[in-house]
Amino acid sequence: MIFNDFGMDTASLAGSLESKLAAVRRAGFAQVMIAAGDIVGHPAGIDAGVRAVRASGLRVTGLEALRDFEGLDARLHAYKVDVAKSMLEVCAAIGGRMLIVEASTSTHAAADPEAIVRDLRTLAILAIPLGIRIAFKGVSWSRTVKDFVAAGDVVLRADCPNLGLAIDAFDVIAAGVPQSDLDAIDPEQVFVVQLSDYMWHEIRSTEEQAATATHFRVFPGEGAHSEGLADFITKLDEIGYCGDYSFDVYNDDYLQMPPDTVAARAQRAAEWLGETVLRRAL
Repeated sequence: MIFNDFGMDTASLAGSLESKLAAVRRAGFAQVMIAAGDIVGHPAGIDAGVRAVRASGLRVTGLEALRDFEGLDARLHAYKVDVAKSMLEVCAAIGGRMLIVEASTSTHAAADPEAIVRDLRTLAILAIPLGIRIAFKGVSWSRTVKDFVAAGDVVLRADCPNLGLAIDAFDVIAAGVPQSDLDAIDPEQVFVVQLSDYMWHEIRSTEEQAATATHFRVFPGEGAHSEGLADFITKLDEIGYCGDYSFDVYNDDYLQMPPDTVAARAQRAAEWLGETVLRRAL
């Protein structure tokens, strides 16, 4: 069974890049989101990392993630532009056509909407010659753009065809964002939807939310919010979203488990979402 709609993030798995890619393929997935560190940190060099991805037979969902890019000035801005150019080159090298950009959490980032729009437009223009789309993601503990509604407004104002949204189900559920807000989003603006859950029934602080997001996510169907997650995905389907879903599961425990074991958990999540929630014949 090949899950064409669903993919995994290599950051969810332990081991070498080659073992991660093989585990994703054996679990039946046709695509993979690549963490940039898996390429540039390959022990045999970047070229070897690129070859491993291209030889895997998996479609590259995208490369992640450029962080703290927008709202900076002077040398900080120039520095981040150089970082962005490098990541775009890596993305193109592995055959990726999308770069995930997370809203800034830096205390040095200005929250001026015009500056944010200007910077993301600049990034989108840099990506055009490489055929890469920019998927901008609001983050609930960001100082600039806290959710997909605010991110959608930025994307609309920037008015670049290769600039769209990445929507993270974790942020939506953890921050209690009303799912009715999806009605304001053009499904054509959504480039990818990232999926995960978590075990606690409630998150009591911004700090706890950030820690959970980076260390304690679980796969859909494993956490305490399966009903809310199912409703969220059903709502996306209702508004006309028919793009990729990527399991964006950062969990310290999973990084101590064999990659095939973790990929099997992702496979069960894809089966639950596809056959039960979306009722698709995968």
